[in-house]
Amino acid sequence: MIIEALDPLDADSVIRTAVALWEDREGEALSSEQVGAVLRASQAIATTDAGTVLTPSPAPVARVTLTPSPQVWLLRRWDRHVDEVSVWTDEDSAHEDLGRHVRGNWQSYAGQGGMPQDAPGEDSAAVRLYYAASGGEEGYCVYAETPSGTGRVRTVPLDYRFPTAQQCQRANQDAVFHAARDVDNGKACSEVAGVVTFTYLDPARRAVVVSVHLDTAAEQLVRPDGTVPLHVMVEDTVVLDDSAAGAPWDPVLTRLLDAATGAQDEAIREAAHAAGLLWRCPTCEWDNPRAATSCTNTEPCRRPKPKTAP
Repeated sequence: MIIEALDPLDADSVIRTAVALWEDREGEALSSEQVGAVLRASQAIATTDAGTVLTPSPAPVARVTLTPSPQVWLLRRWDRHVDEVSVWTDEDSAHEDLGRHVRGNWQSYAGQGGMPQDAPGEDSAAVRLYYAASGGEEGYCVYAETPSGTGRVRTVPLDYRFPTAQQCQRANQDAVFHAARDVDNGKACSEVAGVVTFTYLDPARRAVVVSVHLDTAAEQLVRPDGTVPLHVMVEDTVVLDDSAAGAPWDPVLTRLLDAATGAQDEAIREAAHAAGLLWRCPTCEWDNPRAATSCTNTEPCRRPKPKTAP
């Protein structure tokens, strides 16, 4: 049968489309067999949608403020052709980037004003010699800056579950590509489930740059601490893996419990147990974080974590 060759989500979409077209055209040019099939599909859709509306299952949620980094470092570099600013998480990284820049352009001034033919190994010495030889035609400054604003607030589910295989397939199929001419910064990017990834050639760094932006990620991807799980590979090498199940949960749950009253504490713990964030020791009834392999209560037990049913 045709429906067996379709993904369940696609089959549902096709059936809903057929019903909508039939309702608009009042069954024009349909056989009695087709009309009967569409009527049965229409009734099934109505029953399913009604059941969905009448039996909601709201998930326990928390409001998390995504605060900006407390401090960043800005590197401003200029010459006769450019005046650019780049942002770094620490001062050492900014100076390392500056060192790469002067080594990449060393031959512009090599042999002039006592400047050696080869750059010294130490970044600070290379930077000092390079900019002294430029005679003021080039310059730089590195300074700290505190981002303004209080951060963006997100509502995140305490019973977070990564999207199912079918949901992932649909999101992957709906991925879009934004050409450079359609993007404000003039760099092409791809977008899937709100996660935007830029890939472009950077002449200043002389490198291929990959930049991932998560601020607009779909809410179902956001964990209770406001982060999005990432697994990044270059060729066959994993360079970042933050996708491990259960990471990280404790900080937001701890903050919620610390601020809760008696009734709130009970509700939060109940939601955390239902979501699998906490498990209760069957012997001493001590609440333990999901990552704990044994009861963390020192009195009276440290029993192994109960095995879950297969």
